[in-house]
This record gives sequence, structure tokens and C-alpha cells, in this order.
Amino acid sequence: MENHILTGVGCFAGPEKLSRIFIKMVQTYTLGKLDGIEWTNGCKSDATEGTRLLKALIAGKAARLDEAMSDAGDRHENKKITGFFLSLKDQVLELSIFAKSGDCRRERHSAVLDEVAKIRQKRLN
Repeated sequence: MENHILTGVGCFAGPEKLSRIFIKMVQTYTLGKLDGIEWTNGCKSDATEGTRLLKALIAGKAARLDEAMSDAGDRHENKKITGFFLSLKDQVLELSIFAKSGDCRRERHSAVLDEVAKIRQKRLN
């Protein structure tokens, strides 16, 4: 909190619950269902790894990322998403995804969800 204003909200849980909570939070932000949205369009991610983790978060994948999502093969195989944090800056959602590698190294990947902000603006107008 900054000056008693909520700046973000996060969640740490299992993959299925993370997916369910994340989608529900984004639907609340956009004021309705998100049918047919391509999450990675307009998503400014810190790397392609952030995009892969975003897809895994939405899908509710368990401990291993799908090899179809991974271009680099085994390097991404043992990542487990442990949580996420959503913050609102200038009317745009910023997402941080927390993951743990097979060697217990913790990582944070960030993305700006521009497409989601556009949907909200259309629904407000």
C-alpha cells in the first residue's frame, strides 16, 4: 500500500487454483468474460519465458510446462509456477509471475497486459 491506496494483489497456491483466481481477477478488471482473447497479443513481456509462463498460468498447468510451449526443450521442463502479483499502473495491469526451477532457484517474470486494458476501455465507453 502507498498512502493507504491498494496498489496490487497477489496469490500463491497450486497451479489450478492460481489459474482460477487469476482469470477471475482479470475478468473482474475487464468487467466481463474474456471469450476469445489471445493473451499474448499486446502483452509486453520481459522475455519469451514470461509469455510461456503466462500461458501456463492461464491453463493451470501443473509442475511441468508443456513441451509445445517450450522452444528450448528441457530447459523449461521443470519450472513450477508458485504465484503471481497483479498491480495497476496508469490503468494498465502489470503481471509478475513467480516460478521455481527444478534446482529450487526462484525466478520472477513480468508482463504488461495491454490487450486486457484495451478490453476494459472498450467496455467502459
